[in-house]
Amino acid sequence: MNKNEVSLYEKQNLLNNLDDNNEGIELRHIFFAYAILFLCIIFFVPKIYLSSNIYYISKDINDLQSRKESLKAENAELQQRLESVKFNFLTLEIEEIK
Repeated sequence: MNKNEVSLYEKQNLLNNLDDNNEGIELRHIFFAYAILFLCIIFFVPKIYLSSNIYYISKDINDLQSRKESLKAENAELQQRLESVKFNFLTLEIEEIK
């Protein structure tokens, strides 16, 4: 027998030792894994929900602000046109008096 060769008895002994060390995952390990998963869900789901809501609310706020600015600009233009119409009306009225 060569030095590098392993006998059948040694192979069997190694397999038995591996089986003894890895008897399978115990129930407490599974419970621990589920507990960690549950805690992660408890902590991260609300954060994701709030972040999503903050994003959509800020998007709506930006939309409303842009509408407000455009309405202000339109109001200023209408005020200017109103002043122009008033001026034209007053000048026509003055010309009629003369």
